[in-house]
Amino acid sequence: MNQSKSYPVDVSSAEQILGYHFRKPSLLEHALTHGSSSNGTISYQRLEFVGDAALYLAMANYLNLSYPNLREGDMSRLRSANVSNEKLARVAVRHNIYPLVRINCRSLDKKVKKFIEAVKQEPEDEIYGGSTQKAPKILADVVEAIAAAIYQDCNNLDKMWETVRFESDR
Repeated sequence: MNQSKSYPVDVSSAEQILGYHFRKPSLLEHALTHGSSSNGTISYQRLEFVGDAALYLAMANYLNLSYPNLREGDMSRLRSANVSNEKLARVAVRHNIYPLVRINCRSLDKKVKKFIEAVKQEPEDEIYGGSTQKAPKILADVVEAIAAAIYQDCNNLDKMWETVRFESDR
């Protein structure tokens, strides 16, 4: 587990997991850096803010185009369920993203480890979770930050969506 990681982010491993090659690897480094390990110089927080909005927009666009007969209220519920902290945290676990995060916070590491163990006990198709273990927010935050990093790197919402749609069409 991540214990006082101060070394550089493994960009190539992250790119392999994502299936996306960054033109500006520093964006991915920021997306995978928790504030506890950066002395306040860089972290994923600003990217997480953008990624949250980008994922909401991309999911809304996907639902609108894919389900033309779906009512707005149903689309809204589906969008919220698919970009929830719980769902995004499970995406991070299933794709082994947390070990790539540069972090220096043992108490958070313990919470994440406990959640990872609970998720690994869930059936593979249980993407919304059957566990009573609450997802640590850092996992969803990192997924959102990665989405923003991809979006800012390619300036293309469709490419970002194609890359981060971990659970459905891959």
